[in-house]
Amino acid sequence: MKTYTHPLELPRNPGACLTINGIEIETLATGVADFSIVALEPSDFPARVEISAPPSTRIRPLAANIPCSTQDGRISFTLPRPMKLSIDPGDGSKPHYLFANPPETVPPEPGAPGVVALPAGEITEIPLLELEDGQTLYLPGGAVFKGRIHVKGRSGIRICGHGIVDGSYYSQTAVGMMPLIILERCPDARVEDITMVRSAGWMLVLADSTGATVRNVKQIGEAKLTDGIDIVGSSNVVVEDCFLRNNDDCVTVKAFHLGAKNSPNVNIDCRQNVENILVHRCVFANDGGSAMEIGHELSVDLARGITFRDIDVLHVHGMGAVFSLHNYDRSLVRDVLFENIRVEHCYNKLIDFRIARSRYSTDAERGHVSGVTLRDIDWTTTPFNAGYTFSVIGGWDADHAIEDVAIENFRIDGTRVRHLDELEIHTRHCRNLRLENTAQ
Repeated sequence: MKTYTHPLELPRNPGACLTINGIEIETLATGVADFSIVALEPSDFPARVEISAPPSTRIRPLAANIPCSTQDGRISFTLPRPMKLSIDPGDGSKPHYLFANPPETVPPEPGAPGVVALPAGEITEIPLLELEDGQTLYLPGGAVFKGRIHVKGRSGIRICGHGIVDGSYYSQTAVGMMPLIILERCPDARVEDITMVRSAGWMLVLADSTGATVRNVKQIGEAKLTDGIDIVGSSNVVVEDCFLRNNDDCVTVKAFHLGAKNSPNVNIDCRQNVENILVHRCVFANDGGSAMEIGHELSVDLARGITFRDIDVLHVHGMGAVFSLHNYDRSLVRDVLFENIRVEHCYNKLIDFRIARSRYSTDAERGHVSGVTLRDIDWTTTPFNAGYTFSVIGGWDADHAIEDVAIENFRIDGTRVRHLDELEIHTRHCRNLRLENTAQ
């Protein structure tokens, strides 16, 4: 087991007292969640976790199926493998996120050519950090970077390690929406293992960066407009094994000129077609946007081959949706798949697919949507849902409709949906919306 000692300046919650196999793990604090970071070796399993928490606590995602026991104000449970979990007290207080990582994959050696390594246990402040071709930014466990990262036109970039990227160097009050990490035209970039907190804007932006991989990234976004991962004008992108808690969309796929309408601090033309996007094996929690978003800005000819698979949605508390597709520009959006998604809570909208015009639109022409599938979806409701949660699928007009939407094997509280009315879907200019039950 690798435990990490973080700089004393970071906020902590000493009352949490989380231990794994009897060893205390530091508990750091944000305004919306506490969190602990550790790396576990195969020999550490099964790993026994204990933490001070009330008896109402649940371990989420629920699909992990981890029971817990309570004794003397502490709960305990067993980890069978590396996992990213929300320890939810169930009493309205902050959750505790446990980021129990596997060992780092091929960690870079500090001092090796092309490696920019930050010191463990220290805060490194750099207002704007840039990298060169082939460079790796390595944040070992316990290291904290404060500032922002914007890499332009470089190839072979890697940002990795069990350290923390902290955006609190900037504030929205002082600078507006300031993205924390931007990879601009950086082919084959990799972002792995880091934890991102306290961003003043979008947290990770892949801007016209083909072939990017984002793996085992953890985010805790608190401020407004803290999108998690923005895939903007990029293709052949993989996002996997991430845990994203955001106050705007968790993962969003866009294509437009990133600038004055959305981020006055950047100016990047990302009007490139979007193809072959895979987001899988992730956990999303959202308080101010949508869990999985395509749009709003799609000022390109084509966005296709977008898949969200094997996702746990802990909650969507705000006015956004779990499944969201907003084509507010001219694009043809097709071949979209949401598959094997488990929704533990949403309040306002479950499905929100629309062709429309908004304040973010830049194209005069409206677009099209064709070929969207929601397959093997499980939605767990609460007493608060009845009469307040609905879905909407609406085109712009008869010539700009949403077509060929298939809902396959959709379950509400474990019971298979037999009629579309059970989902309270309101439609407009929508053709060939169908419910299919292929499983017995």
